[in-house]
Amino acid sequence: MNISLNWLTDYVEVAMPAAELEQLFTRIGLNHEGTSETPTDLVLDLEVTSNRPDCLGHIGVARELAVATGKAFTPPALKDVATAGKASELTGVDVQAPDLCPRYSARVIRGVKIGPSPEWLVERLEAIGMRSVNNIVDVTNFILMEYSQPLHAFDYDKLAENRIVVRRARGGERMVSIDETTCDLDESMLVIADANKPVAIAGVMGGLDTEVSDETVNILLESAQFDPLNIRHTSRKLALMSESNFRFERGVDPVALDEASLRACQMIVELAGGELAEGSVDVWADPYEAPTVTMRPARCSALLGFDIPADEQASILDRLGLAAVLEGDTITCTIPPYRADLTREADLIEEVARIVGYDKIPLATKIAHEVVGMDDEQKIRQDISLVLAASGFDEAITFTYIDVEEAALFGVDKPACADTLTRKTNNALRPTLLPSLLAACKANQDSGNSDISLYELAAAFMPTGSENELDEHLEIAMVTSSDLRDLRGAVEALCEQIATGASLELRPSAQPGMDSDAAAEMLLNGNTIGVIGRISADVLKHYGIERPLAAARLRMDVLKSCAHLERTYSTVPRFPAVRRDLSLVVDEETTWAQIQEVLTAIDQPLRTDVQYVTTYRGKPITAGRKSVTLTVVYQSNDATLRSEQVDEQITEIVTALAGALKAEVRT
Repeated sequence: MNISLNWLTDYVEVAMPAAELEQLFTRIGLNHEGTSETPTDLVLDLEVTSNRPDCLGHIGVARELAVATGKAFTPPALKDVATAGKASELTGVDVQAPDLCPRYSARVIRGVKIGPSPEWLVERLEAIGMRSVNNIVDVTNFILMEYSQPLHAFDYDKLAENRIVVRRARGGERMVSIDETTCDLDESMLVIADANKPVAIAGVMGGLDTEVSDETVNILLESAQFDPLNIRHTSRKLALMSESNFRFERGVDPVALDEASLRACQMIVELAGGELAEGSVDVWADPYEAPTVTMRPARCSALLGFDIPADEQASILDRLGLAAVLEGDTITCTIPPYRADLTREADLIEEVARIVGYDKIPLATKIAHEVVGMDDEQKIRQDISLVLAASGFDEAITFTYIDVEEAALFGVDKPACADTLTRKTNNALRPTLLPSLLAACKANQDSGNSDISLYELAAAFMPTGSENELDEHLEIAMVTSSDLRDLRGAVEALCEQIATGASLELRPSAQPGMDSDAAAEMLLNGNTIGVIGRISADVLKHYGIERPLAAARLRMDVLKSCAHLERTYSTVPRFPAVRRDLSLVVDEETTWAQIQEVLTAIDQPLRTDVQYVTTYRGKPITAGRKSVTLTVVYQSNDATLRSEQVDEQITEIVTALAGALKAEVRT
């Protein structure tokens, strides 16, 4: 926000060096970003936070400066202007959407003469970076930067029936804005229309057909209040940005808009001639009633850490325009319309703090901070990050909401919030993180990243079937373009790190969103922890993903219940391990889980590991049979194993598998 020092001094005395003024603004919450000079002025660039739209105009900044310096604040003096005719007889205002336009005021000026602005007005506008257009437009821009109240001047004679209709746009309507942008309107947008068509996009930009031109003689001046959220949505939809929508999105003073309109009319009559019609056509759906907020001086001093006398606190709040009254141990403030950000006691305490100065808050000589170790969940989270990072996965942080259609892809037809959220997209809480990760995979693909491995640890919201119940739980989800076996290895490493010694079992089963022949339920110590598999072709097509993906999801609560967080260690083996590859021909129906079950039942203390290698089908293996290759590892802590010892162990394995599963050693 550019502030002209010459302009500022119209309302408050500034008697300090520029450097001191810059520091003062920063101290009271208007961070100084920089200062520039023009031949006749000094311009300060101030950062105005979104909760202080009143400081987007020189009057608001002057009011703050007056409080901080103790100087008098002098607002603009409104002069009497001769009138001719009545505004109510010359125009009408029909507000059909009061929820989006709480107040709309229209004034009429007839007989103006369009021309250049006087030098002082041009200098004021150019100093803060605005271009001079003509005397009418320049006045509206001047008021914009003075009151932080956007105004719009219509060519009165170009309005059908010379009246205003404030309504929602109709589907298919189109309008060309003053910057010559063709705008396709829809029912979510608020427009200013005449009797026939839209003539402005409310709060954003006027229309080309009714703008003030050199031929304009009569003017209808708009001053209004619009719904901030609607203005923001409309502006983003149409990709139209202006100084007006910047202020309307943050909120305007619903009371001062009439004063701003009258001051603009007075300036127009002074600079462009013409006659002002008496009064205005003012439609105000819900006139402003000032709320009150109370503050305890003792609470203010306690929170800030030093004593500020109650009467001083009341004086500060009163100078801020809050009509503060100190009664007993309470200060009651009446909130003016330009300070809609003040709604609770903490807000008033903050006002006192920034005026007194945050630098006045004493610094303690010691800061007590209790150092505690990580709890179990924090340790598990850390291990998850370390293991998955080591497995080649990048962490993703995605949105909690997805489309209802995405939830259905994973077997949930009625996700949480599907009935309560009215928006067309992102209208349901995700029952699993996989839809969010798949959307991230699509974004990576579109950016040229074809090798993708992502994981996320966040909340998922699975419906339980009961109307008022929801299974909210932490989920670890993984998606990768690598092989399904690589993903299984990452899951096994994760479970081994956190639940050392726990048994992870995979049971092939159909899972929504996954290929029926490449999906399994995962159990940890017999408890269902999640699923793993390849994403189905239909799901990949829905997201527009071009290459196969494997995915898994695990419940954090099950993993935590099996966690073994006490780390154990063993000495480094002194003697080498012996590895034996074994290819077994078994029936097609035989699963790896069955082979593992047989091996687990054989007591072989020297056996340290069994690893699956591959499966082969084809010649010379007979139909209905397959070859499963595995690696068995043996190792002793006492001596180097001899081949004869290992041969005995292998023979025992082969015999057991032959008896239980009709396995034969492939030669």
